[in-house]
Amino acid sequence: MTRLALLAALAGLFLAAPAAARITDREQSCADWLKSGAHRKSEYSAPVANKIRAFCAANPKMKAIDAEMTMTGD
Repeated sequence: MTRLALLAALAGLFLAAPAAARITDREQSCADWLKSGAHRKSEYSAPVANKIRAFCAANPKMKAIDAEMTMTGD
């Protein structure tokens, strides 16, 4: 395989990957995430951020990263 073909194949892998989650602490519960104030610094549009906050409020023991992925489909 030529270098150009290899680079094209690698670029295709990166472009096909799902968007990265914005909540970085993978172990943090929804309750702790809401308490920390991190939810105020969302990279999502207001409607999506509101859905994540509402989902976390309804499921405080769930991990915040899982709630985010559930609401965004990532």
